[in-house]
Amino acid sequence: MSDSFHHEVIQVETRDPVKTTAGVAVSTEDRLEKLELTIKNISIINEALYEIIVSKLGVTGVDLAVMIDQVTINRGARLEAKSTCNACARLVPSHKQKCIYCGGELSGETRISPFD
Repeated sequence: MSDSFHHEVIQVETRDPVKTTAGVAVSTEDRLEKLELTIKNISIINEALYEIIVSKLGVTGVDLAVMIDQVTINRGARLEAKSTCNACARLVPSHKQKCIYCGGELSGETRISPFD
């Protein structure tokens, strides 16, 4: 079994070009098509992972619903959490590494999640 998986590839035909961060011109329609494909692939991967978890661990749909609710609460709390800048005393979102106003160090714990 391979560690990689195959996915669909969209051929980019530029219309109404806009610059991306890489400086490549692509149309809004092309970007939307790529985004839709990405969402479709993520959905397939999530469904496959859920099926593995159900078959290996016996997790139920109720377990999943409870965890979704808990993750939603935790994510909201992380996004609302604030730290105080040691230099300018302003409140800054806790997921920031430095003060967004002056670049100063923040007091308290920095809360970073790979999912935010």
